[in-house]
Amino acid sequence: MTTSHVPALRPVPAAAESVTEIPAFPFTPIPRPDLYAAADGVSNTRDGHVLLICAPAGAGKSVLVADWAARHAAGTSDVAWVTVTEQLDDATALWTVLHTRFDIANTTRTGPPAAQAAALADPLAARTTPTVLVLDDAHLLTDPLALAGIEYFLQHAPANVTTVLCARFAPPLRWHLLELHSRLTRWGPSELAFTPAQIDALCRDHGCALTGDELATLHALTRGWAALVRIAATHLAARSDDRAAALTVLARPARVVADFLRSELVEALPPALRRFLTYTSIPVSFTEQLADELLGGGAGHFLHELDRIDFPIDSHVRDGEVWFSCHPLVRAHFLAEARRLGPDLCAELHRRAARWLRSAGLPATALPHQLAGADRDQLCEFLSTCALRMVLDGRGATLFDQLGRSAPALLDDPFLWLVRVVDALVTGSTAAAVACLDTAAARRAAKISFASPERLDALTLAATIDVAATTGADLPGFPDRVSPTGDPDLDAYTEIQIATAFVAGGAVARGEQLLHSALALAEHAGRPRSVLRALTRLAFAADAVDAATAMRERAARALVIAEEHGLLGTTDAVQATSVAAYGAYLQGETPEAAQIASVLTERAEPDGSCGPAAGWRGHVVGRLLDLERAEEQSAAVDALRRSLLVLLERKTVPATTGSLILPVVWALLRVHDARTAQLLVERARGIVGELPEVRLADAALHAAADRRKATCAVLEPLLDRAGDLRPVSAVTGWLLYSAAQHESRAPAKALTALENALGSATPHRLLRPFLDVPAAMPLLDSYAGRLGRAESFAATIRRHPAARRRPAYPALTHTEMTVLKQLPSGRTAQQIAADLGVSVNTVKTHLRGIYGKLGTNSRVEALDHARRGGLL
Repeated sequence: MTTSHVPALRPVPAAAESVTEIPAFPFTPIPRPDLYAAADGVSNTRDGHVLLICAPAGAGKSVLVADWAARHAAGTSDVAWVTVTEQLDDATALWTVLHTRFDIANTTRTGPPAAQAAALADPLAARTTPTVLVLDDAHLLTDPLALAGIEYFLQHAPANVTTVLCARFAPPLRWHLLELHSRLTRWGPSELAFTPAQIDALCRDHGCALTGDELATLHALTRGWAALVRIAATHLAARSDDRAAALTVLARPARVVADFLRSELVEALPPALRRFLTYTSIPVSFTEQLADELLGGGAGHFLHELDRIDFPIDSHVRDGEVWFSCHPLVRAHFLAEARRLGPDLCAELHRRAARWLRSAGLPATALPHQLAGADRDQLCEFLSTCALRMVLDGRGATLFDQLGRSAPALLDDPFLWLVRVVDALVTGSTAAAVACLDTAAARRAAKISFASPERLDALTLAATIDVAATTGADLPGFPDRVSPTGDPDLDAYTEIQIATAFVAGGAVARGEQLLHSALALAEHAGRPRSVLRALTRLAFAADAVDAATAMRERAARALVIAEEHGLLGTTDAVQATSVAAYGAYLQGETPEAAQIASVLTERAEPDGSCGPAAGWRGHVVGRLLDLERAEEQSAAVDALRRSLLVLLERKTVPATTGSLILPVVWALLRVHDARTAQLLVERARGIVGELPEVRLADAALHAAADRRKATCAVLEPLLDRAGDLRPVSAVTGWLLYSAAQHESRAPAKALTALENALGSATPHRLLRPFLDVPAAMPLLDSYAGRLGRAESFAATIRRHPAARRRPAYPALTHTEMTVLKQLPSGRTAQQIAADLGVSVNTVKTHLRGIYGKLGTNSRVEALDHARRGGLL
């Protein structure tokens, strides 16, 4: 069966033609069950409801309503169809036709409009049969008396009457009166538009089966406009040998599309509106202010007129501004008109669009207009001030792709090579960043850039620091700060990178000063990504000195900015999440599961591999946080250890790496794996050297082995310079020293050391060392009441729910741990003995030792206790 689903455009019937019967079309319409059901819902309200359908010519209004009305007429409903013509745009002729259709005598042929409408409405109210009245081409009603009568009828229509008006635009009636009583339903082009499945069905009926991509392209071009879909299907079927080329021609648009749009849409427009649409076709979408810039004023009036006639132009709100965009093929038609006006006018319109879009803070949108403006000097000036911003906004691919197509010679400029460095770092391609930095240096030595030397110097310094910080290379020498260039993006980026170098070098206060300056600059310029980066780096600066409260506050501010501007998926936002969670961890709180999941998220790298979204330091933090809720402690601790080793091998900044060594050592000691902890400490020493945290890890291992003298020997040189230690390290050192002195029966020294630990912990509320150091809780209990002003904080620590959540078991020997780890396999004692190369009696002896130390009598109980206690 051959079917067609969109009518050819109907000629306006002459006066002698019947206009009171449901039209019959020479094809089978596409079924629209959803719209049929919606129309049924309107007619079933029984409140004199009105359905107003406004859409351009060829949108399928008449076909849809005729198909639906025919279904009603076949039932119990009475359906009257009237197609308005120029002859019926007269009150007497219109009401005569309506009365005739309903077999009602017209007793008021020359009366006022209200009387004529009432003469029809009152008899209809007396009927029991549901009635549907369709007024097609209702936009042709212009006679004031006819309109007044229709308005009265619609407002006073009987409950059993449903009125459907089909029009290209709404007749000038007071529609709000119906809306106030909830008796009006409006449908427009979006409700009538064909879905991709319906477009596919129509194309198949024309012998043209499209691929998924072709169908998506056709849907984007036509947006389901029925007549355009039919024209496109015919066009593609005739060129089935090269449908890609056919789609390209269609988008220009093709002549048959242009003819349709011209005859049915454009020719009826006044010249001023056509000029407005021609000029505003230059940008893909525009605001009223941009339209004013293109035309020189008057855009508000033109937009009002287009809205009044329901012209196919959409609007949407973006960043608080209303943006307008024509239907793609309509825009293509007017864009072709603009090109016919000459290259000079087009170039000038592109320059105006670029100027306005750039001032509106939309450089990526302005770039194609800047390229089309045919002014190289303006393009170079645009790139020197906007290229870095586009890259920092994640639009680097757009920048370089468009330059590659329209101005490839500029891509070899030294400044753009430096911008490529930043782009590579933003996208996570470290190797590409290093290569681009080398190329930038070579190009600068060989050619003059379009950017000023001040810009080149600033960007070279910032990009070099960024690459060094990312790769773990030695930071280059850098000045205290660089003179501002006046470019907020470049100045903020430069200050952030210099500040990062100061923080990494231990000059945290100076780094924070520069970061606050960069933050103020970014906020004033309205650069949310730079604001996010500055706040995240400020959170890292607080992390460098274990200022947990500041870490959390700054990271929280960063995440608020990220959420407000849709930046939660960026690296900076994930790193801010990591810092916020780590700050909570240091203060003894359990981070949310969503935070942990975010930090542990991996993303694809440019080379095809996967890496942690928060970076490897953030990944270690995520593993550390995940350990708190893991059921299988041994597996979680091993994953944590392996993540730390990867971080160490990457040779990042030693100070930031070293702060994570102690937590991993404590985790290993909790699962009684001192040997692995010792190996880890030795490996760390070989990579980062004798950091204080490495020495503290030595002290922790000595304390775990109950070697008090060795513990004190390691700690005393460190504690003599306790003011140079990070707060967490200082607290840990004082706690270990207090425990050693307490065990050595030196209570005065133990108390002093404990007071020092509390004094170092209190400013930032650092509870975590007290939860990690095994002897901390017994010390706080032993010296309770003698801690002076620290008593309140000590009491808070003792009440912490995590303080005693793990049972304190006697330490198992290395061999007992080996046997314990064999138990979950379900192997017998004989099989375990064979695996270990010992006698079965030896295994049984070890099992008795395990059961005794865990206070259990069976393998099942031992496994349960071991898992709850963190041994497994």
